[in-house]
Amino acid sequence: MVEQAKTGSVWRNPWRLIGWGGIAVLMLTPAVAMQFIDEVNWTVGDFIFAFLMLGSVGLAVELTVRANPAWSYRAGVGIMLAVSFLTVWINLAVGIVGNEDNPVNALFFLVPLVAVAGSLLGGFRARFMRVAAVLAAAAQIGVMLYIWATGQGFPIGVTLLFGTLWLVAAALFRQAGRR
Repeated sequence: MVEQAKTGSVWRNPWRLIGWGGIAVLMLTPAVAMQFIDEVNWTVGDFIFAFLMLGSVGLAVELTVRANPAWSYRAGVGIMLAVSFLTVWINLAVGIVGNEDNPVNALFFLVPLVAVAGSLLGGFRARFMRVAAVLAAAAQIGVMLYIWATGQGFPIGVTLLFGTLWLVAAALFRQAGRR
């Protein structure tokens, strides 16, 4: 590994190139679109936020790949990262309930926060990552039930999709913990 870093061959890994290249393409897409379409109007702040979000996910993937060789652990982290990213991105872009200005949408930020807190407290060990993912699924359902009970909507679609993904991640961590 040290030898790879010295020679630069670590960048020859096609998955690594695809991942960071994909982030670069995603960052360039709105910049190019702004040249041709008036509907795309990103500010410098938008680009910085997108860079921080996408870069954070990329860094987390890098650290996960280095930390654990089990495919099930890596897949579980990948799913957790994807669901967390999508929750934040969708919520800020258009909102999950109503539009992005609806204050009830702030509750959805609790779900990835639960997953991150559980992961940190468990030292990113598979058995604790499983618990964190299950707790995130429960939080996802809890947020939906609160919104429904208060008459502010019924986000069943996002809850079913994201809740299922949290549970799939938990199952993958269970598999990783058996090794």
